[in-house]
Amino acid sequence: MLKQTLFLVMKLSIQSRAISDFLNSNLGCETLFISSERELSHLENTSNPLLLVDVADLPNIDESYWDSLFNENINQVHTVLLNTSQNFKKRDLLDWPNCCGVFPKSCTLELLERGMKKILAGECWLPRTMMSELLQHYRKDELPPEQQPVSLTRRERDVLKLLTTCNSNIDIANALFVSEHTVKSHLYKVFKKTEVKNRIQAVNWAKVHLHKYKKSSNEIKL
Repeated sequence: MLKQTLFLVMKLSIQSRAISDFLNSNLGCETLFISSERELSHLENTSNPLLLVDVADLPNIDESYWDSLFNENINQVHTVLLNTSQNFKKRDLLDWPNCCGVFPKSCTLELLERGMKKILAGECWLPRTMMSELLQHYRKDELPPEQQPVSLTRRERDVLKLLTTCNSNIDIANALFVSEHTVKSHLYKVFKKTEVKNRIQAVNWAKVHLHKYKKSSNEIKL
């Protein structure tokens, strides 16, 4: 069975080498450093690479290289962020494509090991506060935008209501004691305001929206 290769995007130091040794020993993974633009070649011909990125001490790699990497392999490259600060928020997380793990500076090696095992098993590992932020973010995106009620006069609503039960403009005119021309004028305005194109669409719109309008004894009939 092939070992999982982890790509450590961090500067070479005593600390980064200690992390590499820890991951090798405790997770049974191979590790390769990406500390320069030249070492990005390690990612070539690698399927679904997992990058462990030290966001507190990123190597000096031109941003254009990262843009190219993520744009060309957006669905394959996954990232795990290490040494995040207390101010690291949801908006910062969204800057990293396919991020599946976040470990703050205060994270212990034991917690890193437990989280990485979850990630290697196909799960995500995020702080609870950040998970709550993301849930709120996506719930908000999924909610339909609040629609402002269409501004219909009382008489326009009367005409629209009768449209659901009457077959002709004459029937509506007789029910409201107005002329057929007046009914046509009201319907024209209703169609325009509700953005419908015919009587059937207007009836369907009325069935969904008309009940939302509150009756007011002070309204002027227009």
